[in-house]
Amino acid sequence: MDTFEALEAARRRHPHPPAASSPEEARALDAFAAFFSSFEADRLERLLPATYAEDVWFNDTLKTVVGRAALSHYLADSADAVDHCTVEILDATRNARGEHLVRWHMAIRFKRFRKGVDTHSFGLPHLRFDADGRGVYHLDYWNAADGLFRHIPVLGWMIEAVLRRL
Repeated sequence: MDTFEALEAARRRHPHPPAASSPEEARALDAFAAFFSSFEADRLERLLPATYAEDVWFNDTLKTVVGRAALSHYLADSADAVDHCTVEILDATRNARGEHLVRWHMAIRFKRFRKGVDTHSFGLPHLRFDADGRGVYHLDYWNAADGLFRHIPVLGWMIEAVLRRL
């Protein structure tokens, strides 16, 4: 299922997101911000049920996962690959369909790449929440080349070489 099909499916399954400026909308955005504010596997596992619905479709540009159980495994593996990761929500915008674009800044320190160095990147997920304020659609627009790939020893050198030629 591609991103457009996934979004349309989420809209059909969950036609009533929280109302604009409602307490439910504020709770949904606050839960999302709290979830990503600190990236430890046990913390993510504890907060996941209040943040994402069972039928969530999630894509962070690196991988697409469907369902909260699959998302739990993916995020636990991701958390195990980093020394620390924090995401700061900078702002959010609501569209006419009740979906949100949330701009974030991430600071991440990988265990295997550039040890001891924080990597910084920005992203913009497109989010749709269900009536209970849990995420049912999450598509991240994120520059994975700057946020991850350029920090992998051989791959990073190749990306730099390509960029020098442009």
